[in-house]
Amino acid sequence: MFKYFIIIINISYLVIFNALSDINIIENGKILETKLYSTNEATLIIHNSKKIYVCSISNNLTKCILSNKKYKIN
Repeated sequence: MFKYFIIIINISYLVIFNALSDINIIENGKILETKLYSTNEATLIIHNSKKIYVCSISNNLTKCILSNKKYKIN
């Protein structure tokens, strides 16, 4: 029983940590491009600390992926 409790705590920690890091990228980065699909859904291209991220936002859910292409931003 204790083993399942530890597994649940670890999974919830990873989900919360991932969500907080995505929010940090969006808040501290420079938004280069935005594509709105509706009032609650959008895709953002964000430049943050010499890296490019593609972030998808749907209602309160966010997911940011590091781009593997190298861009030179002035």
